[in-house]
Amino acid sequence: MKMMEIIKALLLKNRTIVSSDFEECLSLLAQEIPLTIHRYPSGEEYGTWVIPPRWDVKKAILSDGNEVIASYEDHPLFLAPYSQSFTGWINHNELFEHISSTPQRPDVFLYEYRLAYNFQRRLKDWVISLPHSVVQKLDKTRYFIDIQVETNPGHMLVGESTIPGRNDYTFAVLTHLCHPGQANDGLAGVAVGVEAIKRIREEFPECKYNYQLLVMPETIGSAVYLTAQQDRIDSYLGAIFIEMAGIRSPVRLGHTRRGDTYLDRVLEEALKKKGIQFTHCSFMEHWGNDELIFDSPGVGIPGAAIERHPFHWYHTSGDNIEVTDESSLEEVVEILLETVRIIESDFIPRPRQRVPVYLTRYNLYADWEKERSQYDLNSAIMELLWSGMSVFDIAQYLKVDYKHAHHYITQFAEHNLVEKLPLTPQYFRNCAQPL
Repeated sequence: MKMMEIIKALLLKNRTIVSSDFEECLSLLAQEIPLTIHRYPSGEEYGTWVIPPRWDVKKAILSDGNEVIASYEDHPLFLAPYSQSFTGWINHNELFEHISSTPQRPDVFLYEYRLAYNFQRRLKDWVISLPHSVVQKLDKTRYFIDIQVETNPGHMLVGESTIPGRNDYTFAVLTHLCHPGQANDGLAGVAVGVEAIKRIREEFPECKYNYQLLVMPETIGSAVYLTAQQDRIDSYLGAIFIEMAGIRSPVRLGHTRRGDTYLDRVLEEALKKKGIQFTHCSFMEHWGNDELIFDSPGVGIPGAAIERHPFHWYHTSGDNIEVTDESSLEEVVEILLETVRIIESDFIPRPRQRVPVYLTRYNLYADWEKERSQYDLNSAIMELLWSGMSVFDIAQYLKVDYKHAHHYITQFAEHNLVEKLPLTPQYFRNCAQPL
């Protein structure tokens, strides 16, 4: 399936923390890429996180007794996820205590996520969303509400697709699937992640590192997954969260918590290499999702975000197919692929001998008089072979083209003059080019 086809197929499913539809969505994705599904039972605690019960909607209607005003059939955002069941007549004022709407966007349903994600409120209240234009017409003295939800023990699911590499270090693409009725807040990132995994497999038949796609409920998914996989935390190189991928706004790079790690530098270079105009924001300045968990102080996996901003239809039913663009999705896929290309090609050179190399023997010498600029550049590169920097960081430090530095240093490796060491999780965490 193409990316837009995935979005259309899953858009109106009841995609919340634990639901029957969430499993159905992962089953569809499993037809596209190899997918391992991790299951975490309702009621179980993972660290401080408790898995909620499965929440399925059977019926949700607002009527005045004569005709239906709005319902779950109109849009999944009509009923806030993890609302409790309620059936009965209520007066006008009571109804308004349970309505979510905004005059700023009068024709859309709003995403009310707080019942689902607030442990204290989950299944203890109900909230419906209505377009404000509808709210303004509610002039009856009483209304009938019929909300029927089914809650049972279930499993929170995390889908994982991993391309194995030669080194047991993992780079992750993070996505969330838990925003029902919204195309770009989460779901477009899932479609991009699936496409990126397909293309990484095609372009790199034998990867140097593991590349992993995680499809999760937002925040709780990554928190539970990492708690259950604590022995793997220190083997992660880094992670990128994908957000609002298909809208027509500019790309924004959300930096890691430390702000100037190897991952930050590579992402900036990937964006520039693709000729993409982009803006920056700090770690806590942007939307903020699963990268906040991966790059939390106790975990420390460098976590960045590739997103688009601004977005007028954020957390509304206006986040639909009509505002989603195939070329925007494709651009984000290319950013991810360019990032992987840099990571896969980069290495840390370690000289095999302390005495300077007899350069002319290996055709590595530039003439001091006839090729002075090349001589100076080669000398600077050779001096930094002892710095502990990767080839990419050597190029960044010298402000030269990565391709040139990579070609020159690779010749040393081909003549067995330097050893090519892999990038490590610790190297990814470096906050400046080491000298």
